[in-house]
Amino acid sequence: MTESDLHKQLRPLIRDRLGALMRNPVRAPGITCTTCLTPLPAPDCRVCRECHRQSMSGWPLADRVVPLTYSAQRRQADRDMYEYKSRAPGQQASNDAWQRLSLLIAGFTLWHTDCLDAVSHHPVTTAVTVPSLRGRRGPHPLDELAAYLPRTWRPTALNAIRTSADHRERRALNPAHFKVVESAAVRRRHVVVVEDTWVTGGHAQSAAAALRLSGAAEVTVLPLARRLSATFQDNVSFLADQVDGGQEYTIDICPVTGDACP
Repeated sequence: MTESDLHKQLRPLIRDRLGALMRNPVRAPGITCTTCLTPLPAPDCRVCRECHRQSMSGWPLADRVVPLTYSAQRRQADRDMYEYKSRAPGQQASNDAWQRLSLLIAGFTLWHTDCLDAVSHHPVTTAVTVPSLRGRRGPHPLDELAAYLPRTWRPTALNAIRTSADHRERRALNPAHFKVVESAAVRRRHVVVVEDTWVTGGHAQSAAAALRLSGAAEVTVLPLARRLSATFQDNVSFLADQVDGGQEYTIDICPVTGDACP
């Protein structure tokens, strides 16, 4: 099957399965954070409070963050980010949440990985998935979803070093949470960090910092979803306008630019 055939096959599936449930992240200066695309508290802000705090940490952070959708509390897209993990490895075919997320990643792979290379200093060569800091045993379901990423992105391992039951500790920005198993695989490379949900960004940015400290030349964080709290005041009108009343998800909006492909 050619790439053109895959486009023709996947486009209606993406429209029918994702259109009403997911939303394209908004890249709009003065409206959303230029790093994580969360709504800003005021139009004269450039980044949200958490991303600003992280930028002042002194750790080397990701060069860019490219969420594929928003997940808002009490919406189906947010439930999907939990429910895709609910089946044992190899038994995902009947999991609706898994199917939707695999379509989301496959669509990015077919339509927009070239877009990422177009805005980068180095083409992507390597990918890691962010391991759980909860002490989860066995392979993470995210590893299986990452199989839908380009085959040219060589997977390499990132191990969790510090596991904790305290969610504040897990979300703290600290590259010591992770160890790059094979430094030679990331040195002078552009590495994509695949994360399922960006909440505060501390988890993914800790992984990015660990990679940069191991010699990665460039790091892009690829969260499947940027999670938005429905009770946080800065999000209320944004959710009403952009998520509940906004345009349905479409593969034609580039997640790298927020507009047309570069």
